[in-house]
Amino acid sequence: MVEFRKNNINANTNPCSSCGICVIACPHEAIAFAHDRDGFYKPTVNESVCTDCGICSKVCYKYLDEKSPFENTFNNKSIYAAWSKDKSTIDTSSSGGVGYELTQYCFDAGYTVSGVIFDATNNICKHIIVKSKDDIEAIKTSKYLQSSTIEAFSQLKKKEKYIIIATPCQIYGLRQWIQLKKRDNNDFILVDFFCHGTPSFNLWKKYKEYVCEKFHLDQKWESVHFRKKSPESKWHSYAISIQDSSNKTFIKSQALSEDLFFKFYLNNSCLNKSCYNCKLRLDYCASDIRIADFWGPKYEANDDGVSLVIINTLKGESAWKNIKNKLVVEQCCYEDLKISQPTRYLSPSPKWSIIMEELNGKRSLDKIYKKYFERSTIQRGLSYVKKKLLN
Repeated sequence: MVEFRKNNINANTNPCSSCGICVIACPHEAIAFAHDRDGFYKPTVNESVCTDCGICSKVCYKYLDEKSPFENTFNNKSIYAAWSKDKSTIDTSSSGGVGYELTQYCFDAGYTVSGVIFDATNNICKHIIVKSKDDIEAIKTSKYLQSSTIEAFSQLKKKEKYIIIATPCQIYGLRQWIQLKKRDNNDFILVDFFCHGTPSFNLWKKYKEYVCEKFHLDQKWESVHFRKKSPESKWHSYAISIQDSSNKTFIKSQALSEDLFFKFYLNNSCLNKSCYNCKLRLDYCASDIRIADFWGPKYEANDDGVSLVIINTLKGESAWKNIKNKLVVEQCCYEDLKISQPTRYLSPSPKWSIIMEELNGKRSLDKIYKKYFERSTIQRGLSYVKKKLLN
């Protein structure tokens, strides 16, 4: 029997965020990365290859409490609302198009860009190294699944400059990796966003089965657009758009909370365990720039899309200054941010384990929802109506 090693990521029992940085950090290729039974990317350590060097733990989010290097509550940062002056950019972006303008500028300035695409052919989200302007179009807009980072992040070369857009936990791991490898920090512009959390990939598989059966699509999908703007569904009411190989198109033109995939996602019933008490949501930040949708009453009347932008470092400020001429920019304050992004920790669903089992089972997604959530949704609606009547 191989002796269990204590100086690797297995030693810490905090929930894994699935960032994958431990895989590229390991000098002995002792860590593999794949979906576990619950549908989340998880690393596994080959103890017979592991040398107990501890490098993987130095980049791991699970050790954040012990390191705590990036305390940042945003209350002393420059905060902006912004949107692109180009209508086409706004119409094809998830919010105000700031991320797109930033990657466009950096690409033209000689930076290598890395962001996430949804690979409809292989049915996965993954980070890519951008090779062309077409690739920048592909990484535009939000994707609501965990991305596989290994292939792209393994290609990060010395003496090249990069701008990388990723989740806060992925950016945290990258920042640790940059320091560990003694790479020049000035070669990297790291951009993250306010992240609600990542749902199980098993939810997506169930959703695909449900959509194909109900709307008579084939299993081969050509494209997926999680938040597509259209004349009927703009910034505050997106549509999820799917096109299969026979050019049949399913477009769900309604609020995200009415779509079955987003019903599960937004009720927090099947997120990665690390997402519920994620310290990177508001307590810490490892990025140079953080972006998000500017939700809340301040821009409720704007239905084209507004980005929330927080400048965290001098390097982020420099990049921001280079794209401001392409944007409409309004200075905001910390109170605006707190109203727009009020969630610090999410309440774990008491049904999490049950839903994980159901997503691995034979029951269809609509029947799972009906069994576990529909009644409580109706009860909340009735309570809301009753409260309004009493008021």
